[in-house]
Formats: sequence, C-alpha cells, structure tokens
Amino acid sequence: MSSMSLKARFSLSIAVVYIVLGTITLGAIHFSTQKIISSLGTRFAIKQALLEKSKLMSQLQRDLSLSLKMASSPLLRQWLVKEDNLELKQQAMEELESYRQSFEGKSLFLAVADSGHYYFADGGETDYAVPRYTLNVENLNDAWFYRTMTTIESFELNIDYDNHLDVNKIWYNVVIRDRQGKKIGLGGSGVDITSFINQVVDIDELGIATILFSGGGTIEGHKDRNYVIHNSKVRGSEKKFTIFDLLDTRDDQDALKLSIDRLNTGQSEVENLSLSLQGKKYLAAIAYMSDIRWYNLVLIDAQQVIGSRSFLPILTISIVSLLIVVLIIIVLLNRLVLTRLSVLAVSANRIAAGDFNISIAADSKDEIGALTSAFNDMSMMVKDHSENLEQKVVQRTEELNLANSRLADFNKQILDSIHYAQLIQTSILPSDEIIANHFDDFFALYLPRDIVGGDFYFFRVLDDGWLLAVIDCTGHGVPGAFMTMTANAVLSNIISSGEVNNPATIIENLNRQFHATLHRNSGNRFIDYGLDIGLCHFKNLENKLIYSGARIDLHYLAGGEMQTIGGQRKSIGYRRSDRHLRLENHVVEIIGDLRFYMTSDGVLDQAGGAKGWGFGRRKFGEMIKRAANLPATVQKEQIRQELAEYQGIYPQRDDITVIGFRLGNKK
Repeated sequence: MSSMSLKARFSLSIAVVYIVLGTITLGAIHFSTQKIISSLGTRFAIKQALLEKSKLMSQLQRDLSLSLKMASSPLLRQWLVKEDNLELKQQAMEELESYRQSFEGKSLFLAVADSGHYYFADGGETDYAVPRYTLNVENLNDAWFYRTMTTIESFELNIDYDNHLDVNKIWYNVVIRDRQGKKIGLGGSGVDITSFINQVVDIDELGIATILFSGGGTIEGHKDRNYVIHNSKVRGSEKKFTIFDLLDTRDDQDALKLSIDRLNTGQSEVENLSLSLQGKKYLAAIAYMSDIRWYNLVLIDAQQVIGSRSFLPILTISIVSLLIVVLIIIVLLNRLVLTRLSVLAVSANRIAAGDFNISIAADSKDEIGALTSAFNDMSMMVKDHSENLEQKVVQRTEELNLANSRLADFNKQILDSIHYAQLIQTSILPSDEIIANHFDDFFALYLPRDIVGGDFYFFRVLDDGWLLAVIDCTGHGVPGAFMTMTANAVLSNIISSGEVNNPATIIENLNRQFHATLHRNSGNRFIDYGLDIGLCHFKNLENKLIYSGARIDLHYLAGGEMQTIGGQRKSIGYRRSDRHLRLENHVVEIIGDLRFYMTSDGVLDQAGGAKGWGFGRRKFGEMIKRAANLPATVQKEQIRQELAEYQGIYPQRDDITVIGFRLGNKK
C-alpha cells in the first residue's frame, strides 16, 4: 500500500467506511419505519383538519359580513316598513342586485315579517321584484323563519333544504331591524351546500378522507352523497344518518363523543384519535367550527400517506452516519496529509507576515512533495513582487475611497435636488382648501412612478363656475416634471388671457402654443414631447358641465349606469400633431346626482394579474362602479387598494392620476 498514490489510499479507505456504515444505516431505517409512519399520520391529520376548517370558515366569513352590511342598509329597512311603496321598492331592488352580484353564490333572499313575503334572486329570469312565496306559520317548511325571528338577535347560519325553491344551501339568516330596533324581517344569502362541502370532502389525495357532521353527529358531508341527500330532506322525526352509525365499536363511539365534548368546552382546538370505520383502521383528527356548529373529521390511512417530513428520524440517522464518516476521514487526513501540510501552513503564515526567506525540504515524491517544491518557487516570486505591491495597493485604495466619496456626495446632491423639485411640482396642484370650497365630494389619487412625475391635475375658479383638468405629459421622473411645469404655465397663461368659456378652444390654443414654444428651436427629430388632457368647465347658473378631451376620457354614473365621453384620439403639442387641431365640446346636463371620473393612462396600462396584462378600460369602469356610492375619501383608498392588488409583483409602469367628483344634490 506504501507504493499507492495518496489519492488512491483516500478512495479505498472511504469506500470501506461507506460500505460498513451503509449496512448499519439500512438496518436502522427498517427499525424506525413503523414509528415514523404513525407519527406522520397523526401530525398530518391534525394539520389537515385545521386547514380544512380555515378554508371553510374563510368563505363563510366573507358572505356573512356582506349579509350583515346589507341588513343594515337604511334604504332596505325603509322599504320593509313601507313594502307597498313602489318608488322605495325600485330603489331597494337596485341596491339588492348590487349585493347579489357580490355574494359568492350570486343569490340572496329577503323575508318580510309583516306580510310574510319571501323574495329570492339567483340571477335567473325570476327576480326579487315579485315574492317567490308567502310564509305560513302553520307550514312545517317555514318553521325556520319564525324560530329565527323569535330566538335570534343578530344572525345565524342555517343548513336547510328549501322545499319551495328546491335548493339545498347554507343560509346566512341576518335579522333586519327598523330604527326603533324592532325586528322587521330576515335577509342574507346562501351558499350551495354541495359545492361548499365538495371543497373539503372531494379530496383526490390517496389515503385521505373527510367527513363533515353537525351537532348530534348528523352527517352533512361525505364522499357517499346518499348520506347528504337523505339528511338534507329529512323533516319531522325521520331518522338521519350520523357519524356514529359508521363506527365499528362502542369504544370508538365513546372516544369520539369525548373528543366532541372537549372541543365544545374549548379545552382544545383539535383532537386526534384512532378510529375503525366500516372495517378499516384510521388515524383521525377532528376540529369544531363554532359559527356553523359543524365538525370536520379527517381520516388518514397511515400506510398510504407518507410525506418527506415524516422521515426526520431517518435523516438524523443519516446525518450521524455521515458525521462518523467525516470523523474517520479527518483521522486519516491528519495522519496521511495534514501533518505534512501543517509545515506548509506555518511557512505560508510567515510569508503573510512579511518573512520571505523560507525554504522547505521536499522529503517525498508524492503529491505533497510536489506541492512543497511549488511552494518554494512561489515564495521566491512573492518576495520579488511584494516589495512594490504594498505601495501600489495603498495608492489605489486611496484613489478608490476618494472616488467613492465624490460619488456619494454627487448622488446626495441629485436626490436633494429631486426632492426639492417634488416640493415645487406639488405646489402647482390645487390646495385641499380650494377644492373643499367648490366640491362636496372630491378625491384625487396622485401616484407618480418616481419621486416626481409627468402627471398633474389643474383647477381654476371662474366667475361663472370652474375649470378642472387631468393632464398626462410626455415622460416621467425629472423630464416629466419639467413638462408639467411648462404645461401648467402655458395653460394658466391661456386662461388668464380670457380663454375660459370653451374647453375645446382652450385645448386648441394649448396645442398651438406648445408647438410654438417647444419645437421652435428643436432640431432633433427623435425628441418629441407633448401631452394628453381632459378638461371640464362647470357653469353654476346653467347647471351643466362642458367637457373636451384629447386622449383622456370622461366617465360618469347616471342612474347606476356608466356613461363615457371619449376624448378625441389626438395628442397635444407633439411635432407630428396638427397645429390647427380642432376638438369638440360635450355638454352634460346636471340632473340628479352624477359622479364624474377622469384618469391618466398610467392606470389603464398598468401590468398585473395572473398574466401581466394591462388593467384596461373595462376593469377601470367596473372598479369605479363598485366605489361610486362610497364617500370620496373611501373611494380613493378603495381604488388605490384594488390597483395595488392587481399590480402584485409587477412594477409601476407610468405615473397614475385619478380624480373623482360629484355634482348634483345628495339623495
């Protein structure tokens, strides 16, 4: 073996060690398998039970909150007191439709205490304008209503099959009260019990089964739909299937009852136990959903469900085995290599300390001997180069530190200048005090992509009303900010010179002055700049709004319907745009309560969603329809939140500006 190379000796030694340790490890793995499987099944069952509980309750909480909000609607309560008032009924129907669209199951119901009328809508041809049926205290199928009105103060979740409608749902029954606190009816929604239960029961993972049951053990969810269909249609004293009917032994029934009692009294959040169902043994976990008084029972066939985390004991054994191997290798390295290399290490440290007069005797012809000879040669080379290297390193380090210091100072100056520019740009925006003097309801969502940007909104008070504009200039950041200052100055000059009564004329004049000002001395045909604008002129005495726009649209809601006045597809001030551009004015008579919106294209072009597509005009219209009935400050935050959720991980592409305001009398 003395004639073998160092590498060969290492390889042979490590191979022998691995063969011995591999045999020991295989025996240890076989010994610990059963314990691992049992531990895995128990922990997995507990986590699966809690996960399924969380999934079910999250869906319930959303629709329940919406049902409570619907029940507190002043308009809805007013109509229930005056059910025969057709005008109130029409308004209530429109509001109910907006709630129906928001519910998960796209359906809602309304039951009136005085008349017994039961209204229901699910998007079909028959809506809630006409009662589906009239409740009767003597009808056993209607007992749920009178029980709820008598015993429930706020709300309850009721799992029931409605014989009138032939639907089986989880119903959110929310009590509706008048201003004096009297119960005047019930309202809410319902989730299709089949789809609701399928989220948990229909699990495709091998060896995992879930059963949902309510108080008394009544089965509410099972892979065998015969149990669920039978129980949902039982009335009176007819026997329902229970979870206890499926257990094989009395001991298992008693153990399950004990776990249910512990969950009901709050002694634990989840219980685990072993059960035998229909001739098969399972590791089980059970959790309690107090809001609907249901239990979810997760059954795990431990022999089929095995996850990687359950093999932690095996991993530990492997790590220990590898550690033993490493220790043996270290011993061998120390004997065969490290002792000899330590001489080289000491010599290297002496060189690092500046002692280059070193020479090591090469006492063998193996790899380390060759390394020793190479080390001696390196020592001589280092000695030659180190005499000049230290001085060069010091000199270059000083130069680098100086350059970094200058760069940091320069960067700070730039940021300070940009932040100061932000203050200057913000100063051209209309103040909150001026806006508050002319609008009861107004918001402006102003989100530059960088510290400063190329968007701004403009407001000017006139003798007969006011002018309001959203302007999107070329570029963003510092170049865009310069453009906003220029656009603001030119527009202010045009208005100050008397051009105030005709928005189209103002924009046409702005186009001509931009051409004359920005492109007069520009010889570079690759540099072009201009803007998009939407301009509104409101006349107080005539109670009308005149709008003209270039690539910025005006949206407004009238009677719950979205209307859009498109800005002409022509930009302002660009070299390629027509110097003698002609625009059109559009007049909106202010009848009733109207809500207006304008936005720059930063919203419409913002990438997001699952595929990174632009937000677009359709989503923008849907968004403002959802927010239109909210106060302006709430609208602003809701729009900001929806944009942020859609944007997700994608960066903001452009500056974003959205303004909204209301004209007309409050309802």
